[in-house]
Amino acid sequence: MRFETSRALDAIERRLSVDPLLAGGVIDLVEGARSVDLDGGRPAALLRLGLFVDALSRQLGDGGVGLYAVAERGAMSDTDFTSNERMVLRRWSDDGLIEMLPPGARPGARVREVAALTGLPVVSRVPLPGHPGPVYVTTGGSTSMELALAPVTGSTPRPHPVLSRYWRCPAGDCPMFGRAPAPGAGQAPPALPSGAPICPRHGERLIDAGVRAPAVPMVVRIDGTVRTRFAVTAARPVIVGRAPEEGVTIGKWLDDEGARRVSRNHIRLELRDGMVLVTDVSTNGAAVLARTAPTMAPREIELGRHEPKVMGEWDEVELYPEVTVGRADRPPADVAKGGAPNSVMADAPTIAIRLPNK
Repeated sequence: MRFETSRALDAIERRLSVDPLLAGGVIDLVEGARSVDLDGGRPAALLRLGLFVDALSRQLGDGGVGLYAVAERGAMSDTDFTSNERMVLRRWSDDGLIEMLPPGARPGARVREVAALTGLPVVSRVPLPGHPGPVYVTTGGSTSMELALAPVTGSTPRPHPVLSRYWRCPAGDCPMFGRAPAPGAGQAPPALPSGAPICPRHGERLIDAGVRAPAVPMVVRIDGTVRTRFAVTAARPVIVGRAPEEGVTIGKWLDDEGARRVSRNHIRLELRDGMVLVTDVSTNGAAVLARTAPTMAPREIELGRHEPKVMGEWDEVELYPEVTVGRADRPPADVAKGGAPNSVMADAPTIAIRLPNK
């Protein structure tokens, strides 16, 4: 059982990220680990985090989506976790896979701040009254855990100016702000307790490390399932098509008819003033499936060739029936909800924690 537990924790580890471009939701790690009602087991268990990862995968139809987890440093000495779990938490913290806050910090407040700055939905056990962004609330128990999108109480704010810069922490060993992000990667948002950017881990004032191009995470869905994830930045446009020379290639996931109907270069996406613009550059045509909310029925709007159009938050671009491109952080309500693809709990010992039904 110890080997199976380690394999499950390793699978969960591969889905943790403090890069908002890779994550699909932000969670209070300890709150999730203490969800005893999920399995009736120990007071705290890291394996429960895998249930949230799998539920998020099913919600988004994305077997590779990451989870942005926040914890307070006291979790690494919490005796409700096993010694192995405390060691794993320390590794996750040291490797910058989770956001570890100083002793006494409130993870719930930081979760809300990260969500407000990045637009990521909060993954929570309970609704969050007054929170202006999306919240995925868990429903059901250990045998049928799913996520439901709570109503949005306000519009998504424009990106905060702090996200237009890269930041560096004076602490040389900082795993979050101690090294420059890879080209095209995102960076965790600074803490803003009084308006000035602070490292949430060390409490140090961050140093401005240069301009960061705004970016919006996007996904290609085929038959409701996410096949690839990419970012659109203000630095350069992105071409999506069957086989563009440079851009996002989706030909390997298309059937024969789809391969005929999706052009080599089908759409161009670009980011201007925080808005995603789409342009049809194909020979086969494209349409916007316009929605004002995830549960709204889409209104199809044909794109004029070479005429840029602003995409709304919940809009998708249809290249061919069931082949769409949309925002990764704003999935429609009708995405594939089958079994969790690439389940991180597949190797979890059923003695230690009961698995949800697939």
